[in-house]
Amino acid sequence: MNALVPKPLPTDLSFDGLFAANTTYDYFRDCDSHPFRYTSNSYQSVNSWWLAEASLLVYVRDRMFVTEKLKAAGLAHCHFFENSGTQSFVAHNENFAIICFRGTEVSESQDILTDLNLPLTAHDGRGLVHTGFKKALDLVWNSADCDSHNMLKHLNTICSENPGLRLWFTGHSLGAALATLAAERTPKAHGLYTFGSPRVGNHDFADSYTTATYRFVNNNDIVTMVPPAISYRHIGQLKYIDDTGHIHDNPNCWLQMKSRITGHIGHLGDLFNSWSHGDPDTIPGDYLNDHAPIYYVVRIWNSYIKDR
Repeated sequence: MNALVPKPLPTDLSFDGLFAANTTYDYFRDCDSHPFRYTSNSYQSVNSWWLAEASLLVYVRDRMFVTEKLKAAGLAHCHFFENSGTQSFVAHNENFAIICFRGTEVSESQDILTDLNLPLTAHDGRGLVHTGFKKALDLVWNSADCDSHNMLKHLNTICSENPGLRLWFTGHSLGAALATLAAERTPKAHGLYTFGSPRVGNHDFADSYTTATYRFVNNNDIVTMVPPAISYRHIGQLKYIDDTGHIHDNPNCWLQMKSRITGHIGHLGDLFNSWSHGDPDTIPGDYLNDHAPIYYVVRIWNSYIKDR
């Protein structure tokens, strides 16, 4: 059965190969045989695959391409939200909606400024959050100026038109942070899956967070280590992907340390091999390499089919 064939890890380890918008990947392949479990209140590995795919797809700027891929996956309706560096889509059918935010693009200066706006700020009386992330979400959340800047209005509309609609939030990198804040603002949020997420808020924010959350970290992904834990705290259940692709639930620090060291050594071997064959474009650091969204998609799919 083709759907159970493991996906290969990327061979082009350059920045463009790992982080450029991917229009050659076969999104949601055979998803009819692996349906999204939209009613589940617990962790589902198939849901992590669906939402990782969405978090890769959202980087593609061609809206027709994105819409067609989502429609083929059974999400017939797609609405885009974009304003001054914040990009996202809401795709839905009569049963569930996927609310997905795009992550940091190094070519977009506004994304970098958002990431660097580190001071904590008040968040509706529920702790403190990253100022840049909050401002970025506000750009598309509830503006009266334009429908493409008013995600809240759109969510209220589709929920009223589809009673019982389940709302699922997701994103990679900066997109994960925005999805975290958006889900917290949405009482009807059913679940949140994040990939390569930075810390979003302080301890009070994390302690008051109620949406069921699963936070994926790929081995040495550096973005998951910032902002500093002295002021910030992660939320949700950690799903740690080790250097072999195995996913661990809330592993202890020793397992993570061992896997991180092994991952660094393995990447040095890849780097040496690339350079010795005349390919100087391989990303030199495993910290950045492991942040690539394609790794999350491939590792999660391979883990899913292995554990079925």
